[in-house]
Amino acid sequence: MAAFLKAAKEEGICVEYSEVYYRTQPRSKLERVANVIRRSTARVIVTFLHEGELRFLLDELARQPPPPIQWVGSDAWIIDPEFLRFNLCAGAIGFGVPRSVIPGLREFLLDLSPEQALKSPLLTEFWESSFSCSLKGSSEGARECDGSEDFRALTNPYTDTSQLRATNLVYKATYAIAHAIHGVICNDTQCDKSAKFTPLQILNQLKRVNFTTKNGFQVSFDSNGDPVAGYDLINWQFKENGALGFMTVGQYDPSKPIGQEISISRPMSWVGGQTEVQYSPSRSF
Repeated sequence: MAAFLKAAKEEGICVEYSEVYYRTQPRSKLERVANVIRRSTARVIVTFLHEGELRFLLDELARQPPPPIQWVGSDAWIIDPEFLRFNLCAGAIGFGVPRSVIPGLREFLLDLSPEQALKSPLLTEFWESSFSCSLKGSSEGARECDGSEDFRALTNPYTDTSQLRATNLVYKATYAIAHAIHGVICNDTQCDKSAKFTPLQILNQLKRVNFTTKNGFQVSFDSNGDPVAGYDLINWQFKENGALGFMTVGQYDPSKPIGQEISISRPMSWVGGQTEVQYSPSRSF
């Protein structure tokens, strides 16, 4: 927040208020922050909040909605489907981890058998929560799975692999470690699978990995150990069925020349369904 306030001042942006809230604080603090937002003349609010804190804040604001506000969100919540129930955030914008499809993941999930699921506590939980049954009595009180369960008949977040974002980071990290291990135990002709290595060897090899995943993402690290960055510009827009949804309207690519890092690929919908950037009057406290 301090960095944002400094940058805003340098750009001549008026910041009417800056508030901090933690969910462990008394409810009176939450109500005070909500009232500051309701009384404010500023019509744009930038939120650097964890999902837990924001959930409390939006629930409180929904009780007595403020005038229409243009929300600018952080990646902690701007791509979280749970918050789409808050129509007061329609038009919200923010940067999120790029959406991706992981090759083979959907097929793996759909072809999962009870025997395979039982080999992993994670897959067991996945199976049982999807079908509300117990694999060989592993969950007390639930009916026992009978083998007729079919993932292809389900439509839920587990089987929807079209909106993967953070999951793709895990996918890339796993392959980065695999490439690093390969670089330590293999040469041009063969690999010594019994070779022993240290974490430091893997770390040093990680600094040199440079590959492209099957879904087209480049993985490498700069001199500071940071990966190649890139974000989708997300806009909350109403769909044809009237439900609020995510729309990718642009990208941020830091490898592009200065001033060209952000590209817009679709029309944006601002607060109130406006298509033009809104002016936000404010007063300084």
